[in-house]
Amino acid sequence: MMTEEVETNIQIEIASEAVAESADLIIEIKDLWRKFFENTPAEVLALRGVNFRVQKGEFITIMGPSGSGKSTLLTILGCMATATSGQVFIDGTEITQLNQRKLSDIRKNKIGFVFQDIFLIDTISALDNVLLPLLPYGIGKEDRERAKELLKIAGLEDRMHHKPTELSGGQKQRVAICRALINNPPIVLADEPTGNLDSQTGAEVLSLLQRINQEKGITILAVSHDPKLAEYSTRDVMITDGEITRDRINPFRD
Repeated sequence: MMTEEVETNIQIEIASEAVAESADLIIEIKDLWRKFFENTPAEVLALRGVNFRVQKGEFITIMGPSGSGKSTLLTILGCMATATSGQVFIDGTEITQLNQRKLSDIRKNKIGFVFQDIFLIDTISALDNVLLPLLPYGIGKEDRERAKELLKIAGLEDRMHHKPTELSGGQKQRVAICRALINNPPIVLADEPTGNLDSQTGAEVLSLLQRINQEKGITILAVSHDPKLAEYSTRDVMITDGEITRDRINPFRD
């Protein structure tokens, strides 16, 4: 009879081998550690030697209990936090030794962010909220057309000139997803994208993420406590106490 530990190791090996066979990697993590309050009695090991590969076009769910290290992993991948040791490659660039200017370039050109707290500006329209990431670089006619097209894809064609106070929670999150896509990033990182939504509205948001993944080939990594999210992803990862304890091709998705 197969033990739980052996079964878990097999799941991790199967998913890892499937990715390792492809040279088309967009994210690679090697022996990643993150320690807080290092060398003090209060030291916390948030990540413990994590090794992880992501192929272009995957939709990966990262699950785990509170304090497991999943959000820490996401912030490091998003160039918003530093690692204690190890290497992180984003589309072939090793980021752990980059200065802030170069990290900012990675965030601008490679990564879109979707947060649980949506962070829309209430005094401007949904369309202008989508365009906000482009503001420091200048907004042209083509940018506005792209923002409108994204809002159409999200089912918000008739709401793009409304302010966030005139939108439902699900509509606001769909605006936030469009904002994450305005720079045409190859990667989207989503932190609890359905955390503040009811189940029906959450399903609509997940369907949009799935559509973006399938139609545009954008790589999505989504951290969540919601097991429903795994039904939409292509790969299911579990982090426990800073270590990957499950990594498998998703058996639930068609």
